[in-house]
Amino acid sequence: MENSELIVNETQTVDSVRYHKLLSVLDRSLSAVVDTFKLDDLRIVFPDLAREIPGKLADSHEQISSYIRNSANSDFQAILMQYEMSDKLASLDTLVKEAAERMLASEERPIPSLSPESINRNRSAAIKRAELTRLKAQLELVKDENAQYLAELSKQRATLRTEHERLEKTISLVDSY
Repeated sequence: MENSELIVNETQTVDSVRYHKLLSVLDRSLSAVVDTFKLDDLRIVFPDLAREIPGKLADSHEQISSYIRNSANSDFQAILMQYEMSDKLASLDTLVKEAAERMLASEERPIPSLSPESINRNRSAAIKRAELTRLKAQLELVKDENAQYLAELSKQRATLRTEHERLEKTISLVDSY
């Protein structure tokens, strides 16, 4: 029973334009990577093999290229299945199509105040308000510390003035003798 379900699921095609474009991009990317692995580079790395058995080296290059392509392709397919990309992209295509139909039918109008710029502006305003509150609290702490330091400094200056006056009196007494 499960095998027949698997066969049915495998034979179903995905009509998602985004999914096909994703597969196309993955294939082009993979091709670009595999194409960088050139036979000439392999000959440079293995010059003795290139002289002695050039046919086998060329066959090895093809096998390595095929292995890289097949294993990467298998990895891509596993990722696509793991994250259910075909279903998600098909759903996205459906949502976009339905939204376009609603817009054409004038059922719903986009709300002009909900542009991406305004959303980002609102988010950044909230972040800036929170940062302003935090900075104001920090400023109050610094003001309190500064007030304490000023009070201590005034006290030390008064003590220093008193000691200075006492020292001057002592020096004048010593000078008078």
